[in-house]
Amino acid sequence: MTHAVKFHPGMMLMEQYVEGTLSADVALAVATHIDLCPHCQRLCQDLHNDQGSQLAQLEPVAAQNDTEFEQMLAFITAQAPELKLNKKSRSETVTVTINNREFKIPRSLSRMAQQHGKWLQLGGIATAKLPAGDKLHVSLLYIDKGTEVPNHTHLGMELTLVLSGRICDENGEYGAGDLLINSPDDTHTPHTKADEDCLCLSVLSAPLKFNKGLVRLLNPLQQFFY
Repeated sequence: MTHAVKFHPGMMLMEQYVEGTLSADVALAVATHIDLCPHCQRLCQDLHNDQGSQLAQLEPVAAQNDTEFEQMLAFITAQAPELKLNKKSRSETVTVTINNREFKIPRSLSRMAQQHGKWLQLGGIATAKLPAGDKLHVSLLYIDKGTEVPNHTHLGMELTLVLSGRICDENGEYGAGDLLINSPDDTHTPHTKADEDCLCLSVLSAPLKFNKGLVRLLNPLQQFFY
């Protein structure tokens, strides 16, 4: 049974995504969510249509001359075979393997996922860094069955997109396609159920801060999570 996505990017994020004004790392999380969410696919198309209508109302700019138009048309025609080849390669399924489990990766994330770094594991939690900009930390996050991420708050923004499986915290239960957005005002204790592990895309603008017990000793070891 397909999970019905309940947690989406806000309208402002969706508008910024369509406008192309989001940072590349945040746009990656939103694009991957859209791949997994029929509702946001329709919303994204509506926003694109609205944007197209607004552009259509502007006065058209005439081509400088026929020669330039012919050159542009010839260039597009010459690129067509290569574009078809790229489309075929994008349709191939990309997977990642962790803990003897193979996970299918959504199309928008497939190229980045193929470049993931070495898996770093601590108990039932494993992370693999993805190529990202200087300001944000982007990684695949695997949480094994019946595993709890220690209670923590955030020193910055945290986006967690569930790619497969299910994860819970004090605010609810999240399945594939659900996007959790946390700020420094939020504290939670994510965990998986006893019978289901979880793979997520994690985007952090700053390290986590563990709050309780001995796990606070992990705070100086944030290179594992960030």
